[in-house]
Amino acid sequence: MTLLKKLQWSFGLLLFFFVLPVIAGQLPFNKQASTPIKQPEDKQVVFAATNLAEQSALEQTKETNPFKVLLLFTHSQESYQPIVKAVSGKAEVYDEKTNIFNLQGTISKHFSMNGIQTDVLDVDVMKVMKLEGKTFPDAYNTVRPYLSKRLQEQTYDLVIDLHRDSAKKNATTITHNNESYARIAIVVGAEHKNYRWNTAYAESLSAAMNEIVPKISRGVISKSGDNVDGRYNQDLTKEMILIELGGIDNTEEELNRTIAIIGKAIAKSFITEKQEL
Repeated sequence: MTLLKKLQWSFGLLLFFFVLPVIAGQLPFNKQASTPIKQPEDKQVVFAATNLAEQSALEQTKETNPFKVLLLFTHSQESYQPIVKAVSGKAEVYDEKTNIFNLQGTISKHFSMNGIQTDVLDVDVMKVMKLEGKTFPDAYNTVRPYLSKRLQEQTYDLVIDLHRDSAKKNATTITHNNESYARIAIVVGAEHKNYRWNTAYAESLSAAMNEIVPKISRGVISKSGDNVDGRYNQDLTKEMILIELGGIDNTEEELNRTIAIIGKAIAKSFITEKQEL
């Protein structure tokens, strides 16, 4: 082999090894191998971190902007015969000590379990009426200034006036999954400007309760005309409803089960929607 050919061969060999990495870098399999691949675990960690961040933000929203409910008891001394009888031996439908006003602690507890902050208008209205010499039809006008003052001082997402129905057990009790519940009815006064707003809140809550326990709500009752109040102080705020919680024959256990359902239904109807806004 001549010297010239040896030089040409050596030069070609050097050129081949010089160019080879460049050529190899263009091959598909090498391009894949040189690109970092995220393992599935990386995605799971990122997804979990995102979920934790969203959950933390949601919890913070609950703490900084809770759903606030105001409870009041216009007919504060309405009572349930089985509960009064267990305490005093008498089956009374009105009692100064054992009455619907005493349910505020139970209601607040169940509401709190569902992320609801509860305030109570702490006025024994029927006691005030007795001291002032007023009669039963004066109840809504008696509580009105107390309620109006509170609503000027604070805002609420929902205001509930709790009552006890005078209907008997067959109308106010329902059995579901072998457990009995006190049925509710929601009353809306139709003679004021907030009527449609109040009705919307009432219908939403009624429907949510019936989804949890079918027929636990007897529905929304609209009242107007002679011999009724027609507004039930619901003209003071569009977020106000009146709930008839059970009747004269309902037991404490039945009432407690229903109060728990009311709390769940409020959360289902209003709290989720508020958080999404």
